[in-house]
Amino acid sequence: MRKPYEPSFDVIRAVSALAIVLSHYSYTFYEYAIRESGPEFLGFKNGDMGGIFVDIFFMLSGAALLYNHESFNSFKEVLLFYKKRWLSIFPAFYIAWTIMYVINSLRVGSWFWGGPRKLFLLSFIGMDGYFLHLGMNYYNLGEWFLGAIILLYLLYPLLLFLWNKCKIPSTVLIVFIFLFNLRRHYFSSAPDTNIFIVLVKYYNSHIVISDNMCLWTCIMNFWAGFILVSSFLPFAKKLGRKSSLILSLVLILFIAQFFLFPLPFNKQESCTILAVLVYMLLTLLSGSLTIPAPVEKTVRIISKYSYGIFLVHHVTLYGVMWLVKGFTFSWISSMIFFIPLFTLILLIGMLLIASSNALVNGISRMLRTLPPSGKAADM
Repeated sequence: MRKPYEPSFDVIRAVSALAIVLSHYSYTFYEYAIRESGPEFLGFKNGDMGGIFVDIFFMLSGAALLYNHESFNSFKEVLLFYKKRWLSIFPAFYIAWTIMYVINSLRVGSWFWGGPRKLFLLSFIGMDGYFLHLGMNYYNLGEWFLGAIILLYLLYPLLLFLWNKCKIPSTVLIVFIFLFNLRRHYFSSAPDTNIFIVLVKYYNSHIVISDNMCLWTCIMNFWAGFILVSSFLPFAKKLGRKSSLILSLVLILFIAQFFLFPLPFNKQESCTILAVLVYMLLTLLSGSLTIPAPVEKTVRIISKYSYGIFLVHHVTLYGVMWLVKGFTFSWISSMIFFIPLFTLILLIGMLLIASSNALVNGISRMLRTLPPSGKAADM
């Protein structure tokens, strides 16, 4: 049975989408050496803004999946789950990737600008951005975390089994592996006195992906979403408006510590902790504040088309900011300029998702009209 609509998911998704695009927009001011000041929505004392909201997206993905798919009763349900996830990701990705591939090929004068033809396979399975650290391939749009999300979707039935059958031991193990992976380089200079250190050094020499992209980090954030939706969301719904606002203020004070003072956490630990705190804060505020109807509608639109936004925002940002790289921006003018720019990204994302849906629906209708296998069509 389908669960009731949960408004906090839309708020968290929309705010995160806006924040990630704003972070990348801020970075373009450095990439294109645009004069004066940009939004500076980048790093802080203990981490970076984009990292926080990417972690929140992984948490939201885990939370939303557990909220809507608490169990699988048959292998057929698992296959149906994979089918829906594939349709939610790949048609839009293939359309956008193909358009950018043609544009890039015409621009550089070669259809094989990304290297050997076998590397097309990485794009075909949506992993080109995730494995870009291994060398150039045909990655041309979207985000690295698309590949991580695909891997997490593939792992979801297993993670759900662990959640339902051995929640506490699995939580302890995932947290331990997450923290150990972040600290594993401490063993790099240790003498090879035992097999454990030898294996850790071997792991360090072969796993070169950054900590924020590492699958262990992604699983940790995904699993945190399980905990938040199963424990904190029911708790938040029981609170009255006054209690929610008081707890929100407490969370804001905790969050502020990470921006004001250096704390004894590494960058990824800070981002994960802050992601949990911000996720909780947005959950509370979405249930305790009265949101005006136009704002609520805007939030739901951004949330609905967030995937399209992620696929097209980089190429749109680069295209537009290239045109204005000779301009001088103040902080205020850069923020004002962000409004129409984000609107453009949203509209392109909406067009992409609409095109994808039309393509999938058209193919589905065509398949339904085909004659049964082995039978000729009526003449």
